[in-house]
Order: sequence, then C-alpha cells, then structure tokens
Amino acid sequence: MNGEDIWTGRLGLQVDEGAEKNFSAGFDLSGDVERGNLTLYNPLGNVLAKLQWSPGVATLDSPDQKLESDSLSALVIQLTGNDLPIQALFGWLRGVDVKVTGWTADLSRIDTGRLTATRFSPQPGAVLRIVLNR
Repeated sequence: MNGEDIWTGRLGLQVDEGAEKNFSAGFDLSGDVERGNLTLYNPLGNVLAKLQWSPGVATLDSPDQKLESDSLSALVIQLTGNDLPIQALFGWLRGVDVKVTGWTADLSRIDTGRLTATRFSPQPGAVLRIVLNR
C-alpha cells in the first residue's frame, strides 16, 4: 500500500452507560476505510489487539479472542456495542469535516493532532477523543 495514510497516538471512547463501556489505548492506524490495519496498545506498550480489514472481511486478533466479520463497521459494533462512524473518522483524521447524523466532530485542533467527536443520537451519548503523535 504505497502512499497510505498512517496515524499513531492515543484514543479514548467514553460511553454514557457507565465506566465498563469506557476504553482507552495507544494506537497505530494505517490505510483507509476499505483496507487497513489498527494495532491497540496498553499503557505499557503491550499489544491489546490487532485489527485488519479489506473488502468483505475484518478480523480481530487479541490474546483473549479472535473475531471475524464482513466489515470493519460490523466488527467495531461487535467489539464495542457502538456504531462508530468509521468512514467519517478517516475524513476527520485528514481534517475533513465529514457530516454524520447524530455526531459532531470538533476539528478546531486537528492541526495540533487533537480530535473530539461526540455522539448525541442515538443514546447513549458517547465521546471519542484522539490525540495524534506529532
């Protein structure tokens, strides 16, 4: 994948259903919505999970489980219980204000590597925060 986009940093997902739904990790992300890789790390730098996707298949490989789905969006729902705007996320990371029903993205600090996206509908609300390494 020549010329692919690559992002590294930290992400946090806070869901208004209680602390058990919250998640944070370091990450390395490469590719786009069609084809890519995401590796998640704990604070000590150990791999929590690796996700890979291409047209028609998305897989998760972690020490605790292995999952497969027909798309990255479906796999994210299976993992988090939340329908995150995956396609828009790639636009937001590039600084493009992609509109998604029920979500608002604050890209005012994307030049400094900070992105916040808030889901207000459907409930429960959720906040996705990303801080990119620069």
